[in-house]
Amino acid sequence: MLNTNLILDIGTKSIKAFVYKNGSELLFKKKIQTSLGEHLDNQRISQPGIDMLVDVINNIIKETAHFDINQINAFGTEVFRRAENIGNLQKQIKEKTPVDIQVIDNQKELELYWTGLVRDFEHDGMIAAIDIGGGSVQFLYGDKNGLKGSHHLNTGTVFVHKQFIGSEPPTENEYKAIEQYIAKQIADINITFPKGTPFIHGSSSVIDFYTEAKLPLEKYTFSPPHPYKIGLSEIDKFYKKLRSLPEEQRETFFPSDPGFTKGASIGFAQIIQIAKKTGLTYIVPSNNSLIHGFL
Repeated sequence: MLNTNLILDIGTKSIKAFVYKNGSELLFKKKIQTSLGEHLDNQRISQPGIDMLVDVINNIIKETAHFDINQINAFGTEVFRRAENIGNLQKQIKEKTPVDIQVIDNQKELELYWTGLVRDFEHDGMIAAIDIGGGSVQFLYGDKNGLKGSHHLNTGTVFVHKQFIGSEPPTENEYKAIEQYIAKQIADINITFPKGTPFIHGSSSVIDFYTEAKLPLEKYTFSPPHPYKIGLSEIDKFYKKLRSLPEEQRETFFPSDPGFTKGASIGFAQIIQIAKKTGLTYIVPSNNSLIHGFL
């Protein structure tokens, strides 16, 4: 009997939906920008935000009905952990959709993400990774045998944007304030990595972004699902270019998912600062996310 599983990753910026057959064959993948974090006020997700979430989930259920789904797994991360009315939100979702949202704690999120990232790497030695979300950022390091250390950073792109950016395009002073804030958030990261350590930038569409933006990618051979790498200096150049552009020009770098570019410069600012502080010199883009830790 075939097992067809719908997995929903409900985050601060978007919902990512995947349908897998027998835990490995990807049948469907979709990302819907919801900006749920913008509905979080005074530590509560507003009723319009909950209603929007109900509609998006029910539309996904309808769109994937022809796959004869056997099981639905839905989980929420940082925005749900911050919401004081999470019980009411879960209750409404369960009553109005076929979905029961599981809120995973930070440690579980880290373990799932690490498992999904490194299982395809043939690299012997240390590996570093960053998962940049709308609500929070996770910086992790370890090896094939397991996670060795992690840092949970309150630098999610949605929350940083709300806190520091009031102009379009953002001003130099706004970016200076963002960079100072990031520097404080990463102050307790004191590890130095061996030369050649891969630094994975992962999420469900990062490779797609790097390739559509035509970044100068090089061949990477230590993980078949991760065929590219890029030097930190090239990331720095792109960051400086991207942050100076108005929104409509930033979106041209990633036409298949233009909403991704809203927080991209904030994400790159963190990658650059962490890499320079820890001795990392190149990035390996990845489309893997904590979804892959479930499989």
